[in-house]
Amino acid sequence: MLFAIYSCKDDVDPMPQPAAPNLVQAANAAGLTTLLSAVEAIPGLGADLTSAPAITVFAPDNAAFTAAREAFGATDLNDLVVKLGGAQNLETVLGFHVVPAVAFSTDLAATNTFTTISGQSITVNSSGGAVTVVDAAGNTATVTTANVEIDNGVVHVINRVLLPEIDLPVPNLVEAATDAGLTVLLEAVTAVDGLADDLLDAEAITVFAPRNEAFVAALELYDAANLDQLVARIGGIGNLETILGFHVVPAVAFSGDLAETNTFPTLGGQNITVTRTTEGVTVTDALGNTANVVAADVAIDNGVVHVIDRVLLPEFTLPDIVEAATAAELTILLEAVTKANLGGALLDAEAITVFAPRNEAFVALLEAQDVDTLDELIAKLGADNISKVLTYHVVPAVAFSFDLAEGPQSVPTLAGENLTVTRTTEGVTVTDTNGTTYNVIAADVAIANGVVHVIDGVVLPTL
Repeated sequence: MLFAIYSCKDDVDPMPQPAAPNLVQAANAAGLTTLLSAVEAIPGLGADLTSAPAITVFAPDNAAFTAAREAFGATDLNDLVVKLGGAQNLETVLGFHVVPAVAFSTDLAATNTFTTISGQSITVNSSGGAVTVVDAAGNTATVTTANVEIDNGVVHVINRVLLPEIDLPVPNLVEAATDAGLTVLLEAVTAVDGLADDLLDAEAITVFAPRNEAFVAALELYDAANLDQLVARIGGIGNLETILGFHVVPAVAFSGDLAETNTFPTLGGQNITVTRTTEGVTVTDALGNTANVVAADVAIDNGVVHVIDRVLLPEFTLPDIVEAATAAELTILLEAVTKANLGGALLDAEAITVFAPRNEAFVALLEAQDVDTLDELIAKLGADNISKVLTYHVVPAVAFSFDLAEGPQSVPTLAGENLTVTRTTEGVTVTDTNGTTYNVIAADVAIANGVVHVIDGVVLPTL
């Protein structure tokens, strides 16, 4: 009987063992869809891995790739490849997850250094049953599922994408500002002809870049609704360029390069003070205002960007009424003001809006009065009347064109009579006591104590 039993036992075939899956099958079974998509993006990589004699794969899960996309500001896998610098760098990253040998968790020492198929090494630590992997940047990934056997080795699922040493693409200033959402800064830079190209072509720059909220605060400070109004109130594009240049240092200074206190010259021709403490980095402008660096060390291809929470203000000046009229070539108006001895009063006024007639307007007035020169006009009308005419063009308050309400409004003048100013979608007009209307042909020339609007006629009060 015993012989019969053993004879029968010998006749039974052993149970066949199921074949281990290959790498692709195991990744599919584990739901590592993003990893598979990344591998498929490199022609031949999947075949090389499945045909390799022996491999250990530290396989990032889908959440790990999502975190990597967020870290690089990428919208999807294709964008992540671009942010990494292309397919070649992606292949290096993927190869950095593969060791050309088989290492189950039970095979590991406490600390292990493995050379990957990318040619760079990873450190694998094992302690108390937990396994971690440290990449070239010092980041640590944790093995969440260990010892998934495949036909040519083993897979360990990890919760982070490992990063080797690779040359990442560096954005230029415009790209970095776009990525950071600095839309108002980009609008301001674009408003100054050639400034963007100058910054992109500069050899080395450090940019203290105000975020959008900083520009909103600057608009409120200058009572401006938008960038165009701000430019008008600060005196034009020239001063905007000075302000923007005041945010750019012609050298590269990462936060780690800074001393505790630093004085840097800027492209605006004035110095800023940069202070570094244990709490962070601050920048002090020419007026003593302090801005905080809220995002430091954004590398660009010709330097670095630090995002700040305030617009830095240099010292800049606005012309006085005489300088503005000279620049606009309002020579007859200047001559008339001089002869009427009104220059001092206009310069010393606290706040004025001047509707300044161009030369052709005075020529038309001379013709209407049948005189040839300004002296003849003064002799005909009298010095007091000439003074009244000139002061009738001056409102004792500051009113840029965008400050005006829609429609007509009666405003007081230094002559003691009101002037009617009308704002429409087509522009601004002024109407005098005789009902004669003239057009503002050049608006919003900021001066030290107000604003000048050039008009195409001489408005007349009651004479």
